[in-house]
Amino acid sequence: MTRRIGSAKWIVVVAVLSGFVLVMAFRDQLGMNPSAHAQDGAAAAPKKAQEGNPEKDEKGDKDPALSKFMRQKLHASNQILEGLCTEDVTMIQEGAKVLTRMSQEERWRVSSDMMYRRYSNEFISAVDELDKDAEASDLNKASLAWVNVTMKCLKCHEWVRNTVIAEK
Repeated sequence: MTRRIGSAKWIVVVAVLSGFVLVMAFRDQLGMNPSAHAQDGAAAAPKKAQEGNPEKDEKGDKDPALSKFMRQKLHASNQILEGLCTEDVTMIQEGAKVLTRMSQEERWRVSSDMMYRRYSNEFISAVDELDKDAEASDLNKASLAWVNVTMKCLKCHEWVRNTVIAEK
């Protein structure tokens, strides 16, 4: 019984950390960017689409299809996190399989840059490891694998934001 409680506490810690990391990674898309707030702490007005710019949708996204695709990734990530929190290995595996399928789609490849390909391959390997740990019903390893997946995701997003998008 003690081992089970310890395991549950570990999973909760990993879940909270993963949730925080995901929120920080997607804060712009979720409308939580701290720079979007006024100095007095009041919330700034929501972003408006730039008039006359057909590339942007009503939310101001430059590429609505890519934004939808990234939201699907976020949904799969949330499914994995929920599976870890509820000790539902099937849910973890389903989320991992969605991420694996998505990584094989052309929309995944936003750049042919060597570093982007490296980050993408590392992410895919980390998701594969997560899937294997879930299949073995090893929630401790799956929790750590999830942290690794999240970190790979964040590093790639950072690279795309700071290098690939900056070059365009």
